[in-house]
Parts: sequence; C-alpha cells; structure tokens
Amino acid sequence: RYIGESTTVVDFGTWIGPTLLFHGQFSKASYGMEADPAAYAVAEHNVELNEKHNPSWGGRVSVDSGCVARPEDVGTMAMRASGSAGVSTSGIGEHVFQQFRDVGKSPIRWEVRCYTLPDLFDDYWGIRKPYEDVFLKIDVESYECKLVPSFYDWLREETHLPTMYVSFHPQFAECTDEEYLSVAKFFALYDHVAYGDRDDDPFVEDKVYSVTYRKKTHYVTYPEYVKGKIRQYKFVVLYQNHHAVKKKEDAKKKEERKLSVVFSH
Repeated sequence: RYIGESTTVVDFGTWIGPTLLFHGQFSKASYGMEADPAAYAVAEHNVELNEKHNPSWGGRVSVDSGCVARPEDVGTMAMRASGSAGVSTSGIGEHVFQQFRDVGKSPIRWEVRCYTLPDLFDDYWGIRKPYEDVFLKIDVESYECKLVPSFYDWLREETHLPTMYVSFHPQFAECTDEEYLSVAKFFALYDHVAYGDRDDDPFVEDKVYSVTYRKKTHYVTYPEYVKGKIRQYKFVVLYQNHHAVKKKEDAKKKEERKLSVVFSH
C-alpha cells in the first residue's frame, strides 16, 4: 500500500530478512539493519541468494549489521536474546533480561554498535531531504518507546515526512506515561495515523478523543488515546496527505506484478 517503484525503504530490525526481501522486489532501493549477529548472518545470506537468483531486483537490496538508536545511546550498547541469538525477540530492552530473571536464568548478551537514523541517512545511505518517498519499518522489540520520540527534533520542521510503520510491544514492555506523551507529540506531526488496519485517526488540536474499553466509552486526551490504540493494535502507520494519493496509484501497479523470492531460514 505504501511502497512503490520510486520508494526508498529502510527496514530495521530486519531479522533474517522476510520483509526486506518482500518490499525489495518493488521498491527503488531497500536497506536493512539488524543488530543480532546470528540473524544478520542469515539475512545477509538471503540477500546474496536473491542477488544471484533474482538479478532484476536483488541488487537493489542490502543489509548491514548494527542498531538504530536515539542520540544519547549512540555508541556501543548491550543487546540480549532470550534463549539463543537469532530469535526474533532479541533486543536492547530490559524486557529480555527480565524474562530470564523471572525464571532464574541469564540471557545471552553481546554488544552492538548503534547509530542515529539521521546520521545513517546522510553519511551512509545517502538518503537526502526531502523525504517525500521514503518508507521506514521499525521493529525493535520495545526500544521504540525511546527511539520514536527522538525523531521529533529531526523531522519537526520538514514539510515532507517519511512514511513510518512502527511495531510496538506492550506485551513485552509498555511505554511509560512520559514516553507515550512523547510518542503522541511525534505522531501529531503527521496528517494520518493508522492503527492496525484501521485507516485513520489524524491528530486534531483540542479535540476530545473516545476509546472503548470493556464495552464502555471513555473520553480521553490525545496521548491517552494513542496509548489505548497502541495497546489494542500493536502497530501504527504514519503518513502524509501526499502519500495517500500516491499509494493508490502504486497499488494498481503492484497487482500486475508477479513476486518471487529465494529464502533460507
């Protein structure tokens, strides 16, 4: 819906590459970033396989090892996995450590080099403003509560914002009330905020929002509304008015294309 042949996609955490290799078939370029070394090794192999067997699009896809962090966390950070490296729930968050502490075990731990997204855009991938046709997929196992608010200062003055798909993980570790407030502040930069497959709930200043919980309707502020929607749907898509027009045009083109991928787990 949101990615077409002129779209540059940044995908983190990529894990072993399923979404990277899917959107890589019809994007302009797709860049993956994975912080788990075992998952990265598989993702790198899968990218190489498709570069060889699907040359028409495989060369537009790449993956790198590392993590995306807020400015105060740039440098080396500790990452943990519940059980073994390579699982889809490894992450930077405290929730991984807590899962094992509860049963008297210790998680696997390693260190990963982390960068800010603006630095990666400017200095590594060469993605320049305006971000009119850029799509971000963010799936970082609860670190999104800290990461997403850090994008506010970077993007608040921009007319063209990148489309963002953000996966939240309240089942592992919920954002604090202060983090939800900052997440809502960032969401308010966008024309459209779609929760789950529900399209959409734009921010309106001074509006009183309603949420239904246990068959009762509650009237709440925007940050409380965002919190309730994230708890319910787990993922959010943020996009602008110009994206809404473009995604309809691209949807028809993608329906006419046959997609294929070579994948190794």
